[in-house]
Amino acid sequence: MKKIAVLATDNAVGSHLMGVRDFFDYANTLWRYLNPNGNTLLFDTQFFSTGGGQIQCSNGFILPATPIQELEKADVVIAGTAYTYDKQGLTAYLQQAEPMFELLSQASAQGSLIASHCSGTFAMAEAGILDGRQATTCWWLKEVFSGRYPDVQLRMDELVVSDEHLLTGGATTSFTNVCLVLLERLCGYQFATNLSKVLLLDRHRLSQQTFIDPHFVIGHKDSLVERVQQWMQQHYAESVGLDDICAQFAVTKRTLIRRFKAACGETPLSYLQQIRVEKAKQLLEGTDLPVERIIEKVGYGDPASFRKLFSNLTQLTPKAYRQRFSYQPTIIA
Repeated sequence: MKKIAVLATDNAVGSHLMGVRDFFDYANTLWRYLNPNGNTLLFDTQFFSTGGGQIQCSNGFILPATPIQELEKADVVIAGTAYTYDKQGLTAYLQQAEPMFELLSQASAQGSLIASHCSGTFAMAEAGILDGRQATTCWWLKEVFSGRYPDVQLRMDELVVSDEHLLTGGATTSFTNVCLVLLERLCGYQFATNLSKVLLLDRHRLSQQTFIDPHFVIGHKDSLVERVQQWMQQHYAESVGLDDICAQFAVTKRTLIRRFKAACGETPLSYLQQIRVEKAKQLLEGTDLPVERIIEKVGYGDPASFRKLFSNLTQLTPKAYRQRFSYQPTIIA
């Protein structure tokens, strides 16, 4: 039997904790169904509290847990998330999560599978085990993550990023995808696929970029970059390039690119492209304008290049995005 240890703080997201336990309980149930003559289970999922006792979840539920100090070697260690949506909440979470860091580092050195998603990826980064590796996190904290952990190669084009024995997931509901990858590692592709069908989980949900909205990304502390971002929000529909931005703010290309990468983990033009794609997404969702007209309204003159950009950033073509996300009220005859 594989031991799965979930490390959690107070203010943990209760649905995530129980979702992980439920997922691996369902895996046990499916295993028993497929092996009716067997008498063993695949997984034993246990909660461990960084505070040394029961876990007070953000939704008010209280879950029994074992003190983290009593954790012995586990096959899988999962850094639980906290309910946080701003820098203050993130700071409070990391303070409570501090007992995790040494344990995560030790588990990594022992080769255990280590996983998390959303805010929990910050605990993995604080432990130092993501340095020099690829990882992802919740999209609205990506700038905070990039600024705090410059040695981590942040990838937002994947919903789950695997780097050897370390797995990180994106925002909120991506814990189901992280669990699927863990299950595949432990039990094989076919069993993971079978369970995904039973639970109606989409194994082809591969990216969170479709859902990223630059407006909700928590910012940084660089006043120049912030002013440039605000200016881009107002002038995205115009034909502007890097030279225009530098002239507007009396800054050299080298300085602007360096400051942008340090603050946001990306270049100024990449950020401008995200704004244009987000505006296009809004028009695709809320209007019936032809795609070519939408492309013009967001400041692009080359439809082919914008379609390619849109597909790269959202993993969908403009037509497919409209079909999936446009508002179509139900009409009852």
